[in-house]
Amino acid sequence: MAQYYCYQQDGALVLSDARMDERAFAYGDGFFSTIGVCDGQMVCAPFHAERILTGLSALRLSASVDELMMALTQLAKQMREGILKIIITRPKQSVRGYGFVGMAAAQAYIKAMPSPVYQGVRFKDGIPVQPVMARQMVLMQGQLSHRSPWLSGLKLIGCPEQVLIHAELLERQQLDDSITDGLVSNVHGQWVCATMGNIFYQLDGCWYTPPVDISGVAGVMRAALMASTVLGKVHERVLQTADLPLISGLITTNAVRGITPITNLCGRPLTDDWDAAGFIP
Repeated sequence: MAQYYCYQQDGALVLSDARMDERAFAYGDGFFSTIGVCDGQMVCAPFHAERILTGLSALRLSASVDELMMALTQLAKQMREGILKIIITRPKQSVRGYGFVGMAAAQAYIKAMPSPVYQGVRFKDGIPVQPVMARQMVLMQGQLSHRSPWLSGLKLIGCPEQVLIHAELLERQQLDDSITDGLVSNVHGQWVCATMGNIFYQLDGCWYTPPVDISGVAGVMRAALMASTVLGKVHERVLQTADLPLISGLITTNAVRGITPITNLCGRPLTDDWDAAGFIP
């Protein structure tokens, strides 16, 4: 019978549980979604349901999305305001290593975190809009890899690239407290996203968002904003370094925070009329 140990910093071996056999722990075999809750309702719930359905299909997992959403709805009503996080993984398998035994019933872990996350935040067409204030975005050195097509856009639980890029952001913020977020590129030099969200940028009066077919995450708020009329018609367009000095408006989007206006890019003030766009509370 297998025994499990945890190696301690003092060199001791301590008996542990069997979490090493969990697919999420061993292989990052799953995906997740983080959901904002306001007034007992999940923010952009239909788009979270679509993300879950897409993730299940891509990873060959089965679950009743309707029943799962009903459970999340009940938790949202109880919590009233805060954040729900759901991690969906493949259960333990009867084969070793990376082995795969076909379509499996998904495991879902849910964490409820009550918090006044929407105090002082207004909503526009059901999308949270953060107050306009001084926010600077800088360019990150860390890059995202080129994903395989069947993992395109998924919010995977195995995401060390994003962890290390965020670590870089924290180091930069210690040296310059005016930095709010960072713009992240992929290995092809295309600017894809922020450190913890998608981006939308304005060129010549039109709004665009980078495609996420080879790098990055197809964010819930990204989908909601593209389906809304908040920015008008939004097109997907690759963002190159040569475009950066020409950008007049820039926002980040995140499933919980919603829209966050950026006022400064690499030391250059952005001149978009946020009042006209309806972003000022």
